[in-house]
Amino acid sequence: MIGVGVEGPSDRAFWTQYLHRAFPGERFDVRNMKTREKLIAATARLLATFRDAHYAAGMIVLDRDKDPCVAELRNLFDHEVRVELGRPLPERFLFLCVAVRKLESWFLADREAVIAVLPEASYDVPEDTSIWGVGKLRELWKQQYGVNSALNKIAFAEQVAPHFSAKRAKHHSKSLEISWTRICHAVQRRACAE
Repeated sequence: MIGVGVEGPSDRAFWTQYLHRAFPGERFDVRNMKTREKLIAATARLLATFRDAHYAAGMIVLDRDKDPCVAELRNLFDHEVRVELGRPLPERFLFLCVAVRKLESWFLADREAVIAVLPEASYDVPEDTSIWGVGKLRELWKQQYGVNSALNKIAFAEQVAPHFSAKRAKHHSKSLEISWTRICHAVQRRACAE
């Protein structure tokens, strides 16, 4: 089992579906902490819970939002979490996966998945989707459902998960590429532990 802490319900909807599809046979315990601030505050507790439950690894999936850099994000965590995140990857139990700017920028990195969910939207993926966040997704949603429609982030996350491919998307998102390497490392560690 691998423990995963996420910011909110749309993140949980996506990761619960996607991780099980991407890693058949693996088990993931995806926990929704409701907000970014609550996830950061709860990370030390999640770390202890995942260890006490003898999980193979833990992951925290966090949006960078407006923080200037990923390195500064580490300072938001408790000392124990910072120490854990500073360990070399082969020795690390907890992995921090940071979406630059938001998780939606990772979704937007996979054009095929976006078009599968929003076929009426006109969308060409840029070289790096970190320039976009939820605003671009809202624009595409309106192209699909009309200008008076509000983006339903949970519905989009649920719909995009069956089509999404991190292998395709990582070519358009450096932060996803780094995070996907960490996710694969956590899964590989679990496979090695059995």
